[in-house]
Amino acid sequence: MLHTHAYGWGRSVATAAITASLVASLAGCGLFGTHEEPATAPAVSETNSSAKVDAATSTGTTMNTMVESEVGLYDYAPVEGGVNFNTEEYSALTEQGFIAAATRPLSTVSSDVDTASYCNLRRMLRDGWTADEIDAGAVRIEEMLNYFHYDYDTPEGDDLFAVTSHVGDCPWNKDTKLVTLGFATRPEDDGIARKGSNLVFLIDISGSMDDSDKLGLLKDAFGKLLDNLGDNDRVSIVTYAAGEDVLLEGAKGSEKSKIMRVINRLRADGSTNGEAGLKMAYQVAQDNFIEGGVNRIILASDGDLNVGISSESDLHDYVDKQRETGIYLSVLGFGSGNYKDNKMETLADHGNGSYHYIDCIEEAERVLGTNLTANLVPLADDVKLQVEFNPAQVKGYRLIGYENRAMADEDFRDDKKDAGDVGPGSQFTVAYEVALVGSDQQVGETDLKYGAPAEGDGSSDEWLTATIRYKPADGGEVREQTHVVGEASLEKTPHEDWNFQAAVIELGMLLRDSEFKGTSDYDSIRALLAKGGTDKDREGFAELVDLALDYGGDVIE
Repeated sequence: MLHTHAYGWGRSVATAAITASLVASLAGCGLFGTHEEPATAPAVSETNSSAKVDAATSTGTTMNTMVESEVGLYDYAPVEGGVNFNTEEYSALTEQGFIAAATRPLSTVSSDVDTASYCNLRRMLRDGWTADEIDAGAVRIEEMLNYFHYDYDTPEGDDLFAVTSHVGDCPWNKDTKLVTLGFATRPEDDGIARKGSNLVFLIDISGSMDDSDKLGLLKDAFGKLLDNLGDNDRVSIVTYAAGEDVLLEGAKGSEKSKIMRVINRLRADGSTNGEAGLKMAYQVAQDNFIEGGVNRIILASDGDLNVGISSESDLHDYVDKQRETGIYLSVLGFGSGNYKDNKMETLADHGNGSYHYIDCIEEAERVLGTNLTANLVPLADDVKLQVEFNPAQVKGYRLIGYENRAMADEDFRDDKKDAGDVGPGSQFTVAYEVALVGSDQQVGETDLKYGAPAEGDGSSDEWLTATIRYKPADGGEVREQTHVVGEASLEKTPHEDWNFQAAVIELGMLLRDSEFKGTSDYDSIRALLAKGGTDKDREGFAELVDLALDYGGDVIE
């Protein structure tokens, strides 16, 4: 199921005016950056501008004319008189409730290093969306948590992962504890150039991409990637609209001018045949395959597929089969108004890749620059987590987020079952709300009662055992690592990462109006942030909390 929102024209037109401006789309992520205007105002290109204006008037959508600057980068200015309406799509998510540990002690999920939800929410709040306008399916709390860097341990010996746990009294529920499990990999110093990379960029140039926060921002973002590539890397560019074209194949990553000339000439027009583009991209990736290297397609789009394969289920099936080729598929999302998050997430989840939303040039730098190795180089495949709760200590538990990443318990050790993929220098976080034996928290359909733990059973201090299972991307046997959390883990003064994560979870629950939000409110979030450490990203989150307060009406008091 999916939700489609169509909001009032008044708010959407105001939003379009903001997002169409150069300052709004490229000046930084919301309130978190500055922008210097070019010394010379760009001149408007007359190519097809009148035809596009006519089309916009007849269809009732806001179209944008193209603007070319002297430095070869392209931005877009809104055409007056257009009308913008919202047709964004998000998959429906059913929030997970409390489960009795006695009847189901296992919780199994696929890893997730995506960050798209946080950046998309940042875009919405910055553009003036109110909390009740945000689709609950757009709020994926695990991706909100994953956006930030934490002080997690680093792996030791041959382990690919280190596990860090923090436990404290749940801030929004007096009857539960909040347990956060952090998983971190070791960075690779020599990064993407060590084995060489075969990168195929599949770029959507259909008419829906003709906007400043779509193709214009994509062009600027591409330059951030090229700063990190060299002679060992190969870059191909495939575009799709009504048809598909190979504009560049196998260029050296060091040939930056050659690659950017192709990028800067891109124009948006036509329908969106994503199926043809995907097939062509996989073929180009196969033709340029580097044995032992990084072979990855990077799709850049707003997800508005309307020709060929377009349903979530068909996209799932298609990319699922392509995994066998050893080619990974990652997704970069752009734009607003007609954004199809449901399709973009499906492609990344089942194409062995990560999913990121690019809302500003700083985010492009983060995804394609600072975190390039983590986002593009595979380290561990089919990463699964299984948590076993001890019913002698735990009455019930609730997994926070990961609604579309849950797996059947029996699939944990079935190595034919696909799961998430993680790169070097990556982190991901899994959080549980835990009700201990004796708690008044309702779990399951009835309030189950337990006696004291049996003496001598060896589990008096163990609340849960977390096991992570994965395949090293460079071959070798499947590995498992375990981590135990118990009474001794409860922190009288919770770690600043735990405080910050609790604040992120509270905002997520408020934005999706969770039935489990308890006493969450603005004051609680602010109190947690005061003890949650500080850096640029955390300061940015605090500003988002202020925006949610301003726009959220009675949702955040």
